[in-house]
Amino acid sequence: MAEEKDLSLDQAIPENEGGGKKKKLIIIIVLAILVIAIGAGVAWFLLADDDTESDVDAEAAEEVVVEEIIKPAQYIKLKPRFIVNYNVGTRQRFLQASIEIMTRSQEVVDAVELHNPMIRNDIVRILSDQDFNALRLPEGRTALRDQLREQLITTLKNESDVDDVEAILFTDFVMQ
Repeated sequence: MAEEKDLSLDQAIPENEGGGKKKKLIIIIVLAILVIAIGAGVAWFLLADDDTESDVDAEAAEEVVVEEIIKPAQYIKLKPRFIVNYNVGTRQRFLQASIEIMTRSQEVVDAVELHNPMIRNDIVRILSDQDFNALRLPEGRTALRDQLREQLITTLKNESDVDDVEAILFTDFVMQ
């Protein structure tokens, strides 16, 4: 019989030992679930707050993109060519220039067409006031382009309240 007691698989576990282990296991599981729930709540709170800000940032980015759309360039050719004569020492010199205006605004195109005589007069006046030898240098032509642009902006601003002239372009510049 003693052998039977040893061989039996049903060994009695005292209730005090098994109950304490089960209670510890239940407490650990409850604490783990609680920690996971708190972590999920914090993550949801932080991510939900970031989504609101990113939605606002996305809307602002869309507005910026809409504002940055660049219109295609429009070129206004001033016809006929400009021909100006210079007295350099004892010789007669000539400048022949074809000028185009670059803009991205239809209002500027309309204003240039409307005020073409005044604009041409200003250009001829400025070309006539230039030093012929200075125009031979690239710096002289750049300065002339800048001066013509500033005068054109001033004229258009005074007459039509537009000033969106991007550049003055010399498409032909011949000096003799």
